[in-house]
Amino acid sequence: MDNRIYELLPQLFTRSEVMILDFNQIPSDLDEYKNIKHFFEKSQRLKIDPKLAESRQRFNNEFLVKSGKRYLISRYAEDRSEMLRGSKIAEEGRTIHLGIDIFSKDLESVYSPCAGEIILNGNEEGSHSFGYYLILKLDLIVSNSFLFLGHLSKNLPHLGKVDKGQLIARLGDYVGEENGGWSRHLHVQLLQDLPESASSIQGYSSKESLKENLIKYPDPSFLVFK
Repeated sequence: MDNRIYELLPQLFTRSEVMILDFNQIPSDLDEYKNIKHFFEKSQRLKIDPKLAESRQRFNNEFLVKSGKRYLISRYAEDRSEMLRGSKIAEEGRTIHLGIDIFSKDLESVYSPCAGEIILNGNEEGSHSFGYYLILKLDLIVSNSFLFLGHLSKNLPHLGKVDKGQLIARLGDYVGEENGGWSRHLHVQLLQDLPESASSIQGYSSKESLKENLIKYPDPSFLVFK
């Protein structure tokens, strides 16, 4: 079996840069246009909500254009306490992100990273949800997991078998909250067990539950980084 991974997004392996979202781990000498902590602070001084999808999209676009990259990639199991301050999940103590986000300027196409089967798709309604999503059973020796992809376009694929490299979706937009009301990005998360719907998937963990959640939602980095 060929276990090489096909890029989820075009040029993902060659035109991407990691974006640090844990404010406490941002280097002091980081270029200003890459520093999301400073962006949050400046926006708040100007009485602009930095959490709004259009605000985040402006920051992402500037980062992408100035760096010459196509994607910004978050880190697995990253603590986003400061970014989530004041939100419901932060009040619940769930601030550690259990997947990887791939941010883009455009509404990119999404491809199957390997042969598999789309076994579930749907729409989690409401603001700050997963929006349209699909779950792909991976045919990989190195993984017996299910791949969850969120924040997609409403034009979802049919259930059934897919080939490696097959077009399966496009990113959804925040306009009209097609993607759940977030800036343009793909949420990538591995699941050890098949859920009934996206609403039962934990996107964030508390520190107390992190150990067990890292088992339930394994690191998907091998699908994102070459």
